[in-house]
Amino acid sequence: MRRNPRPRFTGLALGAMLVALTIVLAACGSSSKPSSTSSTTGSTAKTKIVVGQKDFAGAVLLSQLYGQALAAKNFDVTYKNLGPTEVTYKALKDGSIDLYGEYQGTLLTYLGGTPSGDAAKVNADVQAKVAADKVKASSASKALDVNGFYVTKDTATKYHLSKLSDLTAVAPQLTFGGPPECETRPLCLGSTEKTLYNLKFKTVKKLDAGGPITNKALKEGSIDVGLLFTGSSVIDPSFQLLTDDKGLQPADDAIAVWRTAVDSPALDAVIDAVNAKLDTPAYNKMALQIFNDKADPSDVAKTWLSDNGLT
Repeated sequence: MRRNPRPRFTGLALGAMLVALTIVLAACGSSSKPSSTSSTTGSTAKTKIVVGQKDFAGAVLLSQLYGQALAAKNFDVTYKNLGPTEVTYKALKDGSIDLYGEYQGTLLTYLGGTPSGDAAKVNADVQAKVAADKVKASSASKALDVNGFYVTKDTATKYHLSKLSDLTAVAPQLTFGGPPECETRPLCLGSTEKTLYNLKFKTVKKLDAGGPITNKALKEGSIDVGLLFTGSSVIDPSFQLLTDDKGLQPADDAIAVWRTAVDSPALDAVIDAVNAKLDTPAYNKMALQIFNDKADPSDVAKTWLSDNGLT
């Protein structure tokens, strides 16, 4: 049986092999040290950001706006659905999330501060409070969303209600409904409100955060007073907002908060760009698309960001 003959190399073939070998060795040598850049794109590795989302339409919208804007600028963004401030801020502190959309008056109250209607002062106070937790807060957007105490127009007529202080005398006859955490929140039914308005309702029902359950209960009459959000809840035409005549509700402008561990000039610039264009009419329109029209928060945020040149 005949064996395969050994290959014979001409001088030309041997020269070609040596050149090829030199190229291979050079390529191997160039990868001996790890690099943070991609050889195909030349871009830096993406910074991973876990964005938390609170549990109602307006807050989910905020987190989607910030998160998608960051993703468009080479951040690796994922989302985590959580709950109210008490849950979400705790998750931020312990590193379960890196960033989320918040409301500065609400956050300041939660952190033990005393908010007011002065947006600049509230923001400065928030900045000081969160710094102790290794957290950073953005400057305030112009999107405002505060707690609103609503009654039907029939209830307003029956009890002569136009402002919150009018409730003081009749509250013991009425049933209140709102978010489950409302009883302990100073900006809802906590100690501050009792001091300012002395509201003592006959019954307090734990419903949802400015959502369809509270709306339905108020419209059907199973509650007399409902806590809804002025900028992100669906407000039925038969509802009347009671004026906050003693100035309980603070400048609750939308902000982003994030861990200082992920802070960077690039991140700051993205958040500032979103806040510079986000105002109450835009926020309200988008929040109601999510709340009322059942639109996907991701799609709503994507459209607005694109229309405003942020993606």
